[in-house]
Amino acid sequence: MRPGKLAGRVYAGLVYAALYFPLLIVIAFSFNDAKRNLIWKGFTVKWYGTLFADAELVAALWTSLKVAATASLIATLMGLLASYVLVHHPRLRAKRAYDSALSVPLMVPEIILGVGLLSLYTRVCFDLSFWGLVCAHVVYCLPFVVWVVKARISSLKGHSVEEAAMDLGATEWQAFHKITLPLAWPAILAGGMLAFTVSFEDFVTSFFVAGVGTTTLPIKIYSMMKFGITPEINAMSTILLVLTLLLVAAYYFLNTEKNQDQLPV
Repeated sequence: MRPGKLAGRVYAGLVYAALYFPLLIVIAFSFNDAKRNLIWKGFTVKWYGTLFADAELVAALWTSLKVAATASLIATLMGLLASYVLVHHPRLRAKRAYDSALSVPLMVPEIILGVGLLSLYTRVCFDLSFWGLVCAHVVYCLPFVVWVVKARISSLKGHSVEEAAMDLGATEWQAFHKITLPLAWPAILAGGMLAFTVSFEDFVTSFFVAGVGTTTLPIKIYSMMKFGITPEINAMSTILLVLTLLLVAAYYFLNTEKNQDQLPV
């Protein structure tokens, strides 16, 4: 093996080790039979039972699931409509401005987005409640959905399948319902899962706009870490890590299926 190639592999291995070794430590210590992550005392799974016996932690998990599911559903519907309009109506006035504005929540630091939303809610007397948190997550997740869905709809427009359907007598709605949706569903589902993942793990925005009684799981874990990291937190982190990996794997699977299902030229 050439020295340059060997050095490249060693460097790549060190980079991956720096990225994933801390995660492996978290997973390992979630099975540690000790109350603190200082020394290894033995293997146990009791912390997973303790985790689900904690009523406050389960309530926070349920809140995060509800917020993420609601926000991702709304963001997916809005992102689908926005993507369709931006692709199929190129003469739309200020189209470039609309397209650029969708990227602003990603370019602006999340802490500024959280402070801005908090100021807006306070100014318009909007309660810091469940729906306020959902609206904030929709704003943050919408660009992710648009990026994924817009790329797929653009590829369909390049093949002119909708125009062909309308030339045969279909209305724009019929072409959208019978042509665009069936062909774009992998991208729509992938965008929805990506939005769900982003919403579920969000902490900064939720920290500013979550009101009393709307404690999400990241906020709950942060409050627990003030007293030290316990194996219970490691167990929850391991479960979240596995769920996130499953969603990411499903996202890439759908994108792969979408790319393999390209229409013939």
